Amino acid sequence: MTAPPRYRTDPRALATRLRALLTAQVPVACGVYAGLAAPVAASPLHARITHTLATAFVAGADVPRFESPPSLQLRLLTAASWGRVDGLSGEMTAFPADLASSLWWRVAERLSGPLSTAERQVACELLLRLGYPQRAAALFPMTDALSPSFALEQLAVLRCHLPASAVEALALRGARSGLPASVRRDLALFVVFRAAARGVDSTSLRAGAALAVKASSELPSSALQRARLHRAIAAVPFVQRDIAETHRLLGRALDSLTSVAPGPALVDRLAWEDESYALHGFLVRTHLAVGLAARAVEYSDSLVELSPGDDRTWALRGDALVACGQLDEAVEAYTRGVSLGGWGAARAHYLRGHVLERLGRVAEAAEDYVLSQRIDPTGSASIGRDEQPQVRAEPRARGRGVGERRDAVRRRAQARAAQARSDLAQAGEQAVRQVVQASMRGLG
Repeated sequence: MTAPPRYRTDPRALATRLRALLTAQVPVACGVYAGLAAPVAASPLHARITHTLATAFVAGADVPRFESPPSLQLRLLTAASWGRVDGLSGEMTAFPADLASSLWWRVAERLSGPLSTAERQVACELLLRLGYPQRAAALFPMTDALSPSFALEQLAVLRCHLPASAVEALALRGARSGLPASVRRDLALFVVFRAAARGVDSTSLRAGAALAVKASSELPSSALQRARLHRAIAAVPFVQRDIAETHRLLGRALDSLTSVAPGPALVDRLAWEDESYALHGFLVRTHLAVGLAARAVEYSDSLVELSPGDDRTWALRGDALVACGQLDEAVEAYTRGVSLGGWGAARAHYLRGHVLERLGRVAEAAEDYVLSQRIDPTGSASIGRDEQPQVRAEPRARGRGVGERRDAVRRRAQARAAQARSDLAQAGEQAVRQVVQASMRGLG
């Protein structure tokens, strides 16, 4: 079965996406990234982790390290999806009072006082999750040499300002240095995960994996750490198309993860779920890549159980169902992604449109492509005619011809675009531009 197309967007076009979201009327269901509201049923796992980090930071409690959140821009995208220009400011204390929870203000107050090394580490991760990289950078000295206490935090901040190649080179240098073994391991894994995301074999990927194994051999390891290590090094044979070795390493990661139950404390349970989500997401992608779609669907069940409020969950599950030929079920999965709102709804609309087109539901597919472009004008739904999926006539369709239907769709899209421009003008184009530009400067 043909896989769905990959949804593409311009990662540099933040200002364009924010302007579109301000009038798209697709509010994010979860309010964690817009004021640290309490998580709800529709909150993704990474949002529950962020709220827990904030609570632990205020209380001065210890927390483990978690996976990086999916985007540094979540606060901006969430506020824009709610139509709140005033939520895009680059200062935490300037956040709109009617959106900010009491936890938000307790975090801001705690940041103004003295912090221990462990508290600075938590504060840095929290500030980056909330989209305040400049404030995070002020927590520790930024020097050419990585600090034993703040190496990962320094790299996370530098990612906002430097090319990925420069940051990875710095991390590799640190992984080869005389830093403590635990720091060297984390630096090496930092390189592996970011190099693996590009999906191609590289010197940095192989070097990072070797250094991670070496540093780990010098340390006592927990089941979670072993699972993370094997998940990381499995990326090397995967990009080299050695599927047998990939699945062997991922099997060891899964065995390590399932050998222990989540701890009773909330942060321990979230750490286990965080690793489990990352591992099962990788399992879905690797099985799809080699044509084992039925297994990919089975692994996506775990994603649904762990984080049903994450648009990535439904994108991966929908892709697996499409690969299995279960198109009606795939439409349902992408519809769940649409219901979560926000920028992720653009991808969900686009992928649902692709499946609806294959089912012959022409008008519905066209509507989804229009809605996707309205949410994200830089995404796949806005690419050129030669590349864009064509809306075809239904088999034995009656009534208007294909050209007439396309003309009607084009007219509706033009009308929607005109309405969006009008709405944006009424909101104050200059005000939006100023706030977006300030936010962009704050993001480096």
